[in-house]
Amino acid sequence: MSGELNHLLENVLLDTGGLGRFQFIIIAVINLAKFPFTWSVLMMTFGGATPDWWCGDFGNSSMLEEDKDAGNKSAISLSFKQCSVNDSSECSAVHFDPEMNTIISEWRLICRESWVPGIVTSIQMAGLFISGYLSGQLSDMFGRKPIIFISILLQAVANFIASFSTSWQMFASLRFAIGIASGLFLASYLTFIIEFTPMKSRPMIQAIPSWSLAAAFYGLLAWLLPDWRYIQIVTGAVSVPFLACWFIIPESFRWIVSHKKMDEAKKVIDRIAKINKVSCPSLQEVEGAVEKSNIIDRKYTLVDICRHGYLLKRAVIVSFAWMAMAYTYYGISFGVDKLSGSLYINIFVLSCLEIPGDFLAWYIMKKIGRRWSYMLFSLLSAVGCIAVGLAKNFDFNKSWAVINGFAFVAKLACGIAWSCLLIITTECYPTVLRTTGYGLASSMSRIGPILAPLALSTSATYKGFLYFTCGVVTCISGLSIFCINETNDRALEDLIGANQMEVPRKVTERGIQITNTKDY
Repeated sequence: MSGELNHLLENVLLDTGGLGRFQFIIIAVINLAKFPFTWSVLMMTFGGATPDWWCGDFGNSSMLEEDKDAGNKSAISLSFKQCSVNDSSECSAVHFDPEMNTIISEWRLICRESWVPGIVTSIQMAGLFISGYLSGQLSDMFGRKPIIFISILLQAVANFIASFSTSWQMFASLRFAIGIASGLFLASYLTFIIEFTPMKSRPMIQAIPSWSLAAAFYGLLAWLLPDWRYIQIVTGAVSVPFLACWFIIPESFRWIVSHKKMDEAKKVIDRIAKINKVSCPSLQEVEGAVEKSNIIDRKYTLVDICRHGYLLKRAVIVSFAWMAMAYTYYGISFGVDKLSGSLYINIFVLSCLEIPGDFLAWYIMKKIGRRWSYMLFSLLSAVGCIAVGLAKNFDFNKSWAVINGFAFVAKLACGIAWSCLLIITTECYPTVLRTTGYGLASSMSRIGPILAPLALSTSATYKGFLYFTCGVVTCISGLSIFCINETNDRALEDLIGANQMEVPRKVTERGIQITNTKDY
């Protein structure tokens, strides 16, 4: 009977207008709210970048500019990116390029302090690691809506305060809080949208390049305001207007039904129907299915995933895939200042390349399914990463072009594969555990970007280390995805075990028609 409930809820969505005006409002608001979270997560790609700097004593600042253009030591013992001059043990003076102000130049995080930016990034990712699981657990317990808006509020406040940091320790603490806020949002926003979206339109949701557009705008923002403090303020300010959307957006009706709150569900369905300008459908069949399914209005936890073998297997495979994607994606992103060319252009170009990739993911998933799509692009990303690693170990003409080119390919393919993985993750868990499972995967994925800065540092000694390891984990994840079932063209599972003994059905013009109402 739980399988029947899944299909009845799918039909309710179609009867209230399918992909209508209400759905477009939800999609637009949530994806726009995602922009400042993207900027927060990627902040260290600029904030942790190292500006040009010189070590030495001099009295004429104009000579610094001449030396900057020449790229050589000047006559006044000026040294470019050298921790000591004239055999001295340490710089007596450091002069940073005034064209950009990052935390490196703010607190002189070079030479003996060069380890700090990587630690700050890892601290931020630790915040995402913790909140990723908490978000899923809390939103399954208390609803999707409260967690999303709490994350927006926390993110805005933490960014404002961070802009007034007086030390890197204070900044790192606030990056942890920003990581918490970002994890809360990123682990719940897609589930929230998907639960309002008809089955055939779900892949389209992930095709919306909100992350890629936000990342590209971040490159422009860093170019226009090349000061980490201003970027923090703008990020916080952009978040504030979305708090007013609390009065516009309702709670997920699937979550409400799964907790047997039928009166609230009727109000949400009536509101959706009015906005989509259709008559409100009857929920009598749904109410009957809820009663027969023996739903218990209780709090579901990670323990429930561990108790069911099929869910535990999905959790392990999907969580490892998330970790692999995050390790590769953020490894390339955080190392963007190590690529040749302008930092701002590299951020912008790498992000823009992902935009057509999101649409390609949508098209490919419709044609060949979720699993084949994920495997295809994860293996392509692995090939690109290994090619970069090999190129870094050989010195040849235009090696920079080869390295940048394959890095772009690796990141593009990784972004497309991750888009496929997001859909797989939302579709492979029942509603009562959907954000718990999604949050678990999101949380485990943060192990990747926690390790990525350390691997990037290791690459200074062992050339290409980061890219070789990216290639290996991405390849393994691409092959292992076939250990779970395909989710293409399947109704969302609402209760545990609902799709393990599938209720026979057929697709009609109205949607999914139940042809057998036997209580499984």
